[in-house]
Amino acid sequence: MTEELAAPAESRAENGGASRTVALPGNPELRHVTWADVNRSVSPLVKAVHGWWAAHRRANGLADRGDLDPAALKGCVANLIIADAEPEPFRVRYRLVGTKVVQYTGFDFTGRYLDALGTPDLIGHWQRDYWTAYHERRPVLGSTVEPTTTGGEVTFEFGIFPLARGGEAVAQFVSVEDYFGFDLTSAQLLPWGVAGE
Repeated sequence: MTEELAAPAESRAENGGASRTVALPGNPELRHVTWADVNRSVSPLVKAVHGWWAAHRRANGLADRGDLDPAALKGCVANLIIADAEPEPFRVRYRLVGTKVVQYTGFDFTGRYLDALGTPDLIGHWQRDYWTAYHERRPVLGSTVEPTTTGGEVTFEFGIFPLARGGEAVAQFVSVEDYFGFDLTSAQLLPWGVAGE
């Protein structure tokens, strides 16, 4: 992880949990805010996955991937992302991407690495969020405001939840993104995709 990715633009404590706002240099209109307190989240999907994660935490402080039953999160499945954590060097590889996430982003990034999906200006905040969930062994919650090609904005909330996989280490993540019913096509969002393509 580079210094540029590790240093947030602004830090503050808010609503009982750490909060961080980042305006990215390559895209200053994209704003990304994170927090730890689930009560700050508006999204029913984020709250549902957080509730599942908290109810299934084991003695190691983590929920286990083996306990993840899609039927228990039926209303969230299309918005879920399952990713693997690779520790040395730290990388995130997407194992499963829900249909609403694919629709929103405009492509299926299943099987791809996060660091191959764009430039640090575009994906650096996501790398930092997964890194935090991995090393602090806790959920990272937040929201992102993205500019559209028509000059508007779209805001969505997310949650990244670390999972064990039969052991003590963080091995995977279950994430959820809630677009609040926005009916955007990927053509209306500023493009992002696999670096070099």
